[in-house]
Amino acid sequence: ALDTVDNNPLPLQLYKVMNYLQRETEGMRQLKEELRRLTAEQESVSIKDEFARHARLQRRITKARDQIKQSSREKSTLAIKVSWAMSAVFYVVYGLLMMSLMWRYRGEPVLLLPADWLYPLGGLVAFPSGVAGAVSITFWLVVCNRVSAVLI
Repeated sequence: ALDTVDNNPLPLQLYKVMNYLQRETEGMRQLKEELRRLTAEQESVSIKDEFARHARLQRRITKARDQIKQSSREKSTLAIKVSWAMSAVFYVVYGLLMMSLMWRYRGEPVLLLPADWLYPLGGLVAFPSGVAGAVSITFWLVVCNRVSAVLI
């Protein structure tokens, strides 16, 4: 079974990759520290007595906040792209696996039942094996997929 997070079908490894990509860089830590220092310095400056200095500090604070916001937007965009790419890879591999199972076992029944149990739908349930009373791999996988989707 795959390790999942909050019943999300994507593996736990995806979240580890995302955390690694979104870790805080040294430059961002320095920028946040600079923002804290500038904010503390601005609070110690009287706006009435030293307006020019206060305004310069405010511009530097605004610039630092804008850089932090831009970095956050870039990280969010990267996270979305990586998540979509990993999801696409996961579903493509899953689809290929299902198709290979259906191709490999197309002629072999998964389950043999008395033919009259499946009377009106026997041909559909047995497709493509064609064995009377058989449940084919295709039908079995479709039913399992639907049941697991309903239960999860």
